[in-house]
Amino acid sequence: MSVHLDKRERVEAALTGKPVDRVPVSAWGHLLTAEVRGADLSKATLKWARDYDWDWIKVNPRATVFAEGFGARFDLKTYYGVFPKLTAPTRPFTLDDLKPGDPGQGSWAEHVELVSSLKKGLGEVPFVQTLFSPASVLGFLVGRPAATTQSEVAQNHADTLLNLIRTQPKVAHQALDLIAAGLEKLAKAFVEAGADGVFFAITKLAREGALTPAEFEEFGKPYDLRVLKAVASARFNILHLCGPRVHWENAVDYPVRALNWASVGQGNLSVAEAKKTTDLALIGGLDEVGVIQSGTPSEVEASARQALASAGSTKFLLAPGCCVEPDVPVENLKALRRSVGA
Repeated sequence: MSVHLDKRERVEAALTGKPVDRVPVSAWGHLLTAEVRGADLSKATLKWARDYDWDWIKVNPRATVFAEGFGARFDLKTYYGVFPKLTAPTRPFTLDDLKPGDPGQGSWAEHVELVSSLKKGLGEVPFVQTLFSPASVLGFLVGRPAATTQSEVAQNHADTLLNLIRTQPKVAHQALDLIAAGLEKLAKAFVEAGADGVFFAITKLAREGALTPAEFEEFGKPYDLRVLKAVASARFNILHLCGPRVHWENAVDYPVRALNWASVGQGNLSVAEAKKTTDLALIGGLDEVGVIQSGTPSEVEASARQALASAGSTKFLLAPGCCVEPDVPVENLKALRRSVGA
């Protein structure tokens, strides 16, 4: 294709299966030193966009911001990996702990303002704001991690959520109903503030070793669909299936425009295999825990070329399968961007 597309045109063409001048590319990760204040995260995100010339931007708020909107409190000066330390509540979870989420209050209002700021600063560059699924947020709200490592905190969230679902299913449904109602409002506020859509993340729950397919169908999917319905008119909603061995068949029919998942080295479908199962655009192809983190720039470019050859140029956007690490080598990110051409 000889016609040069701008970033918005290129992404839209990739989403709809139209010809592209080149495959769109992006990457994202926690900008930890900037994520405590919305204004700082806005500046850091704009710098991230400029430094790497990405075709679209996935905004990465701190991991606890959604739980904060329902009443949980965290020490933003003490992090375990990407997770701030929980400070309240510390007693066992009850429904009384949940406050209705309000996009006009607290950290949620700050992140809606962040979206407005990015809309002004990014210009032609399309961007999506992250939104965790209701079950993912409930994991943060029921978890009481005593651990001090990122993996142990994440495991505590999953374990306590599964215990609640399996021992108090009625309470779990009541909590998920309230959480979904709040996230519906927040999703709408993000899109109304200027986001092109939401990056709807199911955080390592729709997979083997976590929710069973039947549990996901009961405690995950109905609440997910409620939230996504609230922003059904958005142009760039993405479903992110996080983790290894995901329940692909349970989520492939979600009402989104694109799917993102770890397609390399985690027991999931490859991009080529996934293309046979859905007509949605696919986002991925790069191993965020392997070559991007520990490979050389030339190895990153070779891996990107392999992904492009496997996926083709139709309905494909090149990216990692999840967040890159905060200390990802800068030269590897530049190599990723370079791999698709100018």
